[in-house]
Amino acid sequence: MTARIFAFVFFTLLLFTSREPPWADSHVTYDTTENLVEHFRLDVGISSGPPWFYSLHEGRRYGVFPLGNVFGMVPSYVAYRALKGTSFLPDRPLYAFCAHLAPALWMAGAMALLFTLLRRRGATPGWAAMGVVLTLFGTFAFIYGRSPYSEALQTILLVWVVERTLTAGERPTVATLGWLGFASGLLVNAKLVYVLALPAVVAYLVVVHRREGRLGAVLARSLLGVVAFAELVAVALWHNRLKTGSWWDSGYRIPDGIFSGDLLGGLHGFFLSSGKSILLYAPITLLGILGAATALRRRRTETLFLGAIVVVVMLFNAKFRHWHADYCWGPRHLTAILPLVTLLAFPWLPEALARGRRRLRRVALAALLGGGLVANGLGASLYWDHYIRVLIAVKDQAGAAGWYREHLSHGHYIPSFSPLVGHAWMLRHLVARDPALDRDAPWKDLVAAPVDLSDAWSRLRPDWWLLDWVEKDLVAGLVLLGLLVGGAAAGAVSVRRGTRAAAAPIRRAA
Repeated sequence: MTARIFAFVFFTLLLFTSREPPWADSHVTYDTTENLVEHFRLDVGISSGPPWFYSLHEGRRYGVFPLGNVFGMVPSYVAYRALKGTSFLPDRPLYAFCAHLAPALWMAGAMALLFTLLRRRGATPGWAAMGVVLTLFGTFAFIYGRSPYSEALQTILLVWVVERTLTAGERPTVATLGWLGFASGLLVNAKLVYVLALPAVVAYLVVVHRREGRLGAVLARSLLGVVAFAELVAVALWHNRLKTGSWWDSGYRIPDGIFSGDLLGGLHGFFLSSGKSILLYAPITLLGILGAATALRRRRTETLFLGAIVVVVMLFNAKFRHWHADYCWGPRHLTAILPLVTLLAFPWLPEALARGRRRLRRVALAALLGGGLVANGLGASLYWDHYIRVLIAVKDQAGAAGWYREHLSHGHYIPSFSPLVGHAWMLRHLVARDPALDRDAPWKDLVAAPVDLSDAWSRLRPDWWLLDWVEKDLVAGLVLLGLLVGGAAAGAVSVRRGTRAAAAPIRRAA
């Protein structure tokens, strides 16, 4: 079933993937990947974007982002390199499409691991598949599975570390602990700060195996895992030295320091802001909150471990100077914990829907999923940079008193400027082919001053890969569309048959 889940998610993400090539930090990472594949070098040739994207050392410019992200995009660039010489495929649409192969792979892998973990927590195949559907389509995991940023890679690695940790709690073999060390090292190379979440891994294993009276034996078997982790940490430190000349300096040059942000302000933004709240962009996270108490009673140690990972990731991202992760869609930095929050909803969720008022409970579940579909459907319909440009134009031209000076915080905290409202407004104009964006702008009740949005209108376009292919090569685009539709449909049918086959013995027994 995990292979079927993987295939369904992979083809579905590619079917609905973006038409945009890598931008911003993903552009820096992808350019580094290109240089690595073509010349076996890790510097970059571009200089676009803010200065904190780069580190200068010994006459070369390096992206400050971790090395794991560079290697994570290798499948995308290798695919493009292999196909770009074909005379019948348009180059720029092919470049953009291939850039989305790697994130689709990693997010599909994360969803397959989520299915495995849900089965481990006692969910039936049908409910485990439903957990995947809720997480993929009801949260912004969908957005970052179709965008060439590093969140999909971070998600699969964090979920893999959790899966290996829980497996090592049950079967602490040399191989299991070795893979745990390897996965943990890869996670640190995907984002250095995730090292702060790893003490929860150690604490869980110590508690579980001390209770079983085998802690000493487990420690003796962990040497391979420790060596694998140490080697990968050494790679991360070597990359620091290559970029900056220092083992400990990663190259980030953020004013006042990377973690100089307001912790309470960041947490408020993650939960209650109108522009970045996880509850707006991923309403199904409410299920994890509601199910946490049941999970704690049934699987106390495991649930505390999952909760610790979630809390630590939220805390260090809230303290991050740019907690909002602009320019992006929703609370981008929390993408990796979305599958873990789904795990906390089990076993409560299936039991809750089996109790009284079943129809009402199902309607409520459908409403949460529908809210996520609407929110992230808006984010997928238009590339978020269009609305960011609108916010900049309003701030610069209106000169309204009270604008936040750091980035675009009016878009984070003022409901009239929320990207959710803004994307619905822009999409309505795009469908009607109405360029008069300023006429009914959602912030007019706050800022009545006219704003010239002609530049934003000229850039506005639907964000779907097929539209570029239709313009350049209709036949090739339709062939590719047919392959993706067939793959997604076959994956969906296969998953459906698998869940039915697994449920048949249960129905016969009942």
